[in-house]
Amino acid sequence: MEKIEKISAVVISVMVVVSGIASTAIAYDANNPWTGTVKWSIPSDTSFTVTFAGSQTQINFTASGKNDTLIEPDGQDAVAETPIITIENTGNTNLNFKCNLTSAKPSWVTHLKVCSTPFVIDATDFNTTLVLINSSIAPGESTPMYLWSYIENAPAGTTTRTLMIVSEQSA
Repeated sequence: MEKIEKISAVVISVMVVVSGIASTAIAYDANNPWTGTVKWSIPSDTSFTVTFAGSQTQINFTASGKNDTLIEPDGQDAVAETPIITIENTGNTNLNFKCNLTSAKPSWVTHLKVCSTPFVIDATDFNTTLVLINSSIAPGESTPMYLWSYIENAPAGTTTRTLMIVSEQSA
């Protein structure tokens, strides 16, 4: 029985070696060249930059009183088509850009609007839910971001919230 096991082991070893050689030993020549697929896998890069208008470094809505409408942030001039922010796609794929506040706007802010055009009529109200700024922005291209605020019975002083801009690969 022990002799049969040894012979079986040798036969199996020879079969494994022969099958390995047979599967990799294919001849090619001038009339039969080897061809194969070369594949590059590049991950999506969804990076972007944010540039403020003029010397601005943040979004400042300066109201004329406790009740005010169509307040543009300092540095923005929709009539002159100067957005508060320009977002540039520095990645390698078409991107959608969205924004939201990371915590709820104050109750006295009746509207906070965003748009990629200087026309408030096209703007979308937003708060803590992401809303679309613009879609399918190609690599190397940019989109403007315009903002407007409306307030009612706002208390005196300064109130801040954090604005978040996110990118996602376009479908």
